[in-house]
Amino acid sequence: MNPFEELRISVKKCRNLCPWTKEQTMLSFSEAMLNEAEEAVEAARKKDVKNLREEIGDVIWDAIMTAHIAEENGLFTVDDVMKEVVEKMHRRKPFVFSGRQVTLEEAKRLFADAKRKEKLINAEENR
Repeated sequence: MNPFEELRISVKKCRNLCPWTKEQTMLSFSEAMLNEAEEAVEAARKKDVKNLREEIGDVIWDAIMTAHIAEENGLFTVDDVMKEVVEKMHRRKPFVFSGRQVTLEEAKRLFADAKRKEKLINAEENR
């Protein structure tokens, strides 16, 4: 079993069998994720590789748990989240996936342009 599948199974077991986890919400896990992300930033600042690895794991756990709770509520699935982020990176960094070489400046510009276009499209769709 690959580590990601093992993580997903662990999240489901914890959600189903741990009384504390059963009581948590998307908001509570999102807030926990924010806290863990701040701890990851601090570990990166200190160049504490061991702690950084641990904190990144905590962020991933909280992110997958949040998505799992959303899935329980029929909002979206964990797979939806994974597909969406891959599609987003393909849109924002098409040069990476086409094999095209770009400079640092071009990469920044292309990313910013793609992000700006997405925000405009999202704003129009939400009207």
